[in-house]
Amino acid sequence: MPKKTIFALICGLIFSLGFAPFDQWLLSIISVVVLLFLIENTTSKESFLIGYLFGFGMWLSGISWLYVSIHFHGNISIIGSALLILVFISILAIYSGLIFFLNNYLKKITPKALSIFTLPVVWTSIELIRSYLFTGFPWLISGTMLADTLIDGLTPIIGAQGNSFFIIFISVLIFKIINDLKFKLLPLGLIVVTVTLLISASATKTISWTDPIDKIKVSIHQPNLKLEDKWSRLGIIKSQEMMLSAIDKAERDQLVVFPETALILPEKENKNFIDLIVQKSSEKNITLVTGILGREDNDIRNRLQAFGSVNTYYDKVKLVPFGEFIPLKSFLGGFLDIINLNLTNTLPGEEITPINIGNLRISPSICYEIAFDELIRKTAKNSNLLLTISNDTWFGRSAGPIQHLEIAQNRALEHQKPLVRSTNSGISAFIGKKGQIIEKQEYFEEKLLNREIMLFSGQTFYSNYGNSPLIILILSFLIIVFGYRLIFRNL
Repeated sequence: MPKKTIFALICGLIFSLGFAPFDQWLLSIISVVVLLFLIENTTSKESFLIGYLFGFGMWLSGISWLYVSIHFHGNISIIGSALLILVFISILAIYSGLIFFLNNYLKKITPKALSIFTLPVVWTSIELIRSYLFTGFPWLISGTMLADTLIDGLTPIIGAQGNSFFIIFISVLIFKIINDLKFKLLPLGLIVVTVTLLISASATKTISWTDPIDKIKVSIHQPNLKLEDKWSRLGIIKSQEMMLSAIDKAERDQLVVFPETALILPEKENKNFIDLIVQKSSEKNITLVTGILGREDNDIRNRLQAFGSVNTYYDKVKLVPFGEFIPLKSFLGGFLDIINLNLTNTLPGEEITPINIGNLRISPSICYEIAFDELIRKTAKNSNLLLTISNDTWFGRSAGPIQHLEIAQNRALEHQKPLVRSTNSGISAFIGKKGQIIEKQEYFEEKLLNREIMLFSGQTFYSNYGNSPLIILILSFLIIVFGYRLIFRNL
């Protein structure tokens, strides 16, 4: 057993290589195949431990970049930051432990012919639960690693969550093939199914679910201000100068995009400047979209606001736990004071709403929200452009901003519509409707991206139905399994 636990930890580390910036999704599949050999003939307790260590390895490698934010920007000591990260990873690893614990149980009561579905069903179910439980943490969803790969063609049909099922199902099939070959059996059926699925995932890349309708000129601005500068008087002046310059240089009817909280002064406290950019933008029929702090009395909101040809806004709905609000503040407030972690409570918006500018239909999101597929789907299915703004400066040159970009690629691909991403210090990008990065700015570049992009209308299968078919598949499988067990129990 000790050897198995070490291998489980290594498999978790390898699995995380499927995500950006490594993009080695084939290694992720191989790591799951190895893990399936490790859990053969194990007890429920052993399965949980192996799964837990797998998850610990995956999260350790996959989100250790959070250390940058906690240590350098949260003013927590090296030891304190490391301990906080380890506690967080230890909690998240429970999800992986549950996957293999439940898989062990389900395999025992599942008819042999259906046993190849137990791990994909449980794995995907736990990832879905993780995406919603305790406000949700849909980071490192397995299927997101397939964005802009040879086998991402199913994404507009089944979404990133469905791709999780696909990846694990392929892993199980490969495990079964190797196992049969080990006993000198030739599993032709399994080989045909595996190859057919992989070819289908590649061939469906050519399907175009949406149609071009118009073109629009867009500029993305990456101010590249250090956090201490951004929230200073000099930072305010520099940000405002950038916006005025951007409006002056923009062409008529252009969409000009600035990142999250590019304006840190609320509209009422910065009225003269706001009036000026509205006037200058209106003269050229320009729409300036920027992040801004919204303040109503003593309430603060993280806001995306459009000025110029229209004057409308969207307030962030999904806030970052321990970043923008404190869950269970009455219980945790004292502890956070002890470790000197000062946090701001921000109020969420009521619902995600589109931004309409003439024929332009924008599906907006702010930072963390882009990870919530069903939230984005509410406006994306009737939009012709997806737009997300963020401030990933908190995470330096780590893998965090690259993973964030990869998540955005999945949202574009799910709906087959272009996506514009503006961040303070990287990675800002134009993303095509097939999830490909057309043009991007690197870390800590003060740069302008200027491009004419095609707008697309229509809906993909995923746009219309989201994760509902996947949930129906999972529930149907569980009903069959437990129904089968109940019938045979009573015989």
